[in-house]
Amino acid sequence: MSTKAGAYAALFFASALMASGYILVRAVDQKAGMGMFVMQSMFFCALAITFFRPGKPAKKVTRQDMAAIAFNGIATPVALFLVWEGARIVTPSLASIIVNSNVLMIALLAWALGRKKFKTAQLLALAVGFAGIVWISFERGSLGGEAQGVACLLAGAVVIAAITVIIERPVVEIGAVAVTRWSYWISFVVSLAVVLISGQLKFYSLWQSGLALITGGIMGALALLFYLGMSRLGSADAAAFKLLVPFFALIYGFAILGLIPNLSSSIAGLLVIVSVAVYQFSGKEDSNGLEPVRTLRL
Repeated sequence: MSTKAGAYAALFFASALMASGYILVRAVDQKAGMGMFVMQSMFFCALAITFFRPGKPAKKVTRQDMAAIAFNGIATPVALFLVWEGARIVTPSLASIIVNSNVLMIALLAWALGRKKFKTAQLLALAVGFAGIVWISFERGSLGGEAQGVACLLAGAVVIAAITVIIERPVVEIGAVAVTRWSYWISFVVSLAVVLISGQLKFYSLWQSGLALITGGIMGALALLFYLGMSRLGSADAAAFKLLVPFFALIYGFAILGLIPNLSSSIAGLLVIVSVAVYQFSGKEDSNGLEPVRTLRL
């Protein structure tokens, strides 16, 4: 990804695709089980990304890079299981906002690792966004009777934050396509092993498999777009674009499912969405910890 404009575009479209997952999981057959759906989705996702040809790695692959890719492969199905289980309980737009608490975690981890420096306006924006997420979690969990869904979503957010920070350097050094391909084939093998051991490996319907195919294709595309954007902007700034996901999830949820959050949650969600704009555009030029690598191409 050679320009910041291109990176912004990739992250924008990745956010739009990411939001669709909160709608698709609502159609998952409860009898089929989420574990089986995750496994099928990971297979189709890995298959889809295999058709892209990776560019030449900017640097030699190291053991640390392979360890990060392996971690990504193992953690991704865990994150998907948690997020999708929670998304079946909590309204799509609010579920996506809760998951996006990983933005603050990623920013703090990037700062702790010396990869990111923040201006005061950015810190305030992150604080406001996180405050909105905390309120929504409290309202939907403690007051709204959706504690199990909120807990799954927050746990998924922690896993996503760890994945994003750990995989940043391999994405820059090896390339988004190669990293995504290796990670998702590992994810498929891991999720297949889990459903085999747990006795959940069972074909339920063509509809279920078709839904997994669509979901897997979308996942592959959004992961590739996100990693391409991250290779130019860094994990902290790329993660900030995830705060746009609730905007798309709100539109999808209302248009397709007729679901819309209450006024209190809507105001909190709006604070979260506004915070991404303040965070992103108040940043200092070239303040990211990793230098851009211009050899990354589709």
